Amino acid sequence: MILIDTPSWPWRGKLWGHLISDSSLSELHEFAQRIGKRRIGFQGDHYDIDTEEHVLAIQEGARCVDSRELVRRLRDCGLRQRSKKEPWSITYQSEGVQPFDQINAIATEAIAVRDHRTFVHKALASADSLSDPLSVLVVERAQETAMVLEFLDPPQFDPTTVDCLIHSVKAGVTTVELIFDSSGR
Repeated sequence: MILIDTPSWPWRGKLWGHLISDSSLSELHEFAQRIGKRRIGFQGDHYDIDTEEHVLAIQEGARCVDSRELVRRLRDCGLRQRSKKEPWSITYQSEGVQPFDQINAIATEAIAVRDHRTFVHKALASADSLSDPLSVLVVERAQETAMVLEFLDPPQFDPTTVDCLIHSVKAGVTTVELIFDSSGR
């Protein structure tokens, strides 16, 4: 079952709450994707949700419980995990539409790990169209890099070129996350 608490923690001008599953992380990821959450927002055992996302979650069938109940249910099902990963660092964030043919150059400049640059170049080369993204975000942390692209008309990428390929739609905009993780290599 998907559970949420009422957003009540202030951060960056909004109130935030939590989204969890009391049965599996795959259920949580699938639900989060349906309401347009980015996988890079996963916090080890939950997603943070703002008040607008809280409404979407309720509409999609999440059950609202108080914060103590949420943590108890997470602990009882064995999914409680404090993330030991460092937060993502933004290495590039566009302001507005970016020509698709310039994204390789952005990746070359913004991505520190050579292998991750190579993976991004392969993923971009696999795109079945050259639709210009509305925005480009590149984030990194130890052994992981993610490129997040937003499109009105998204291309399809070859999923074998990335460790994790996520598509989510929110307000008519498709977000594509290309995630590369070298920790298991």
